[in-house]
Amino acid sequence: LQLVVRNMNYNCKRPTAMVEQHEGEQQQDTHQISIKCCEAVSYVFRSDNQGDISLEAVKLISKTVKDLNCHVHPRVIETFIALPLRVHEEEAEAAKLHATATAKKRKRNREEAEIEDELKESSATLDKGLLARSQADSLHHITLTYFRVIKKAAMIFDRAPQNDASESSYHRHDPEERYMKLLLPVTLEGLAKFAHLINIDTVVDLLNVLKELLLNVDKLPLDAALNCVLTAFKTLLGPGKELQIDPKDYISPLFAQLPRLCSLNDSQYANLALKCMDTAFIRRRDYSLARVAAFVKRLLTVSMHAPSPYCSAAPLIAMVRSMLNNRYSGVANRLFENEQDNATNLGGAYNPKAEDPERTNPFATSAWELGTLRFHIHRDTAQQADDCANLRLMQPATPANLYNDLVKNSLDGYISSKVVMKRHPLRPPIHINNEKQRKRTQCRFITPRITKATHLNGGMEEYL
Repeated sequence: LQLVVRNMNYNCKRPTAMVEQHEGEQQQDTHQISIKCCEAVSYVFRSDNQGDISLEAVKLISKTVKDLNCHVHPRVIETFIALPLRVHEEEAEAAKLHATATAKKRKRNREEAEIEDELKESSATLDKGLLARSQADSLHHITLTYFRVIKKAAMIFDRAPQNDASESSYHRHDPEERYMKLLLPVTLEGLAKFAHLINIDTVVDLLNVLKELLLNVDKLPLDAALNCVLTAFKTLLGPGKELQIDPKDYISPLFAQLPRLCSLNDSQYANLALKCMDTAFIRRRDYSLARVAAFVKRLLTVSMHAPSPYCSAAPLIAMVRSMLNNRYSGVANRLFENEQDNATNLGGAYNPKAEDPERTNPFATSAWELGTLRFHIHRDTAQQADDCANLRLMQPATPANLYNDLVKNSLDGYISSKVVMKRHPLRPPIHINNEKQRKRTQCRFITPRITKATHLNGGMEEYL
């Protein structure tokens, strides 16, 4: 009914079954019903052209999350990502003011208003004003839901003990923290999608909440930490572009989380790390060359230890190429020098353990990892390292597209190989121009060496 007849009575009450399943998640029947309900609501969000039905469903989900104190399944909040929101809150405010003025005008001329309503119903066209108001209200409720989850997560992780956030220590945490670790990545992913639509007043509160959450970034799962950084940078590129905010509070956590990609369980989030790097250094310009050099060095170090199942080494090197070719060519000239010949080494030794990337002194070392990665067992990684060492320009494919292609090839079982045609040692070289030398080298004979009889040629003495 949700997929076929979306305008029938009690339409907005059907998602209740979707959010009530968290209590009976262990039962297989309830689990399957929950999946079907979430798929149906996501379909309605994608196909609702007017926005009013989606608004009612968003209100119901938001109210349920508030009543249950955020104890819902992550699948429930993940349905928000299917909403195609395109209206900024400022545009919605203008639409509301226009609707108010139109309502006052309709009160004066009721007969003309009735005629306009009949014409509008007969034409069956899209009401842009209603769509703008519906999407603005939906964005408001979604943002409140996301803020509610993030603030609760910040309180939980702030009082939690300092433990490793990997899978080995997953079950040592309390149940509420484990539950929030599942809910937080989905929330931050949705917030990163809609961050460019919120108004300037909400931007400051959002950045403060994210900054508070990043204070305990080591306790977060890697996907949650990277989504948090990605949301902050998208906000600074969108509505927070006019704010004078130092991105250092979000750069340093990203720098600290990159080594976690060396773990087999966390290397699957390399694509998310590439999005963070693209938003932080490609789509915006960082004027600190020391900071850029520190990230280049860190990416090359992670590429040395990246596990092969998720093919993350080649895209990380491709990201280094994008950074050095597009905006920060001066960094390559200093990092590709020999450590002994580097005239800029005036600040001591390289310190990779520093929390601030600018204090690592990256120009005191060199990008020696490229010399080793050129002989990597994977052909794509070796090719990217060779191109990066020679500062060749990037192809139109982005690092994210390269990552997706490598993952697809890995799942399909495709292994790329390079055929190298070598000349046979007995074949004469082609480049000989002298006719006498060419005739002399056309035939070569090998004279067998006569040896004594052994267990390999026993009984063959009569033929020697």
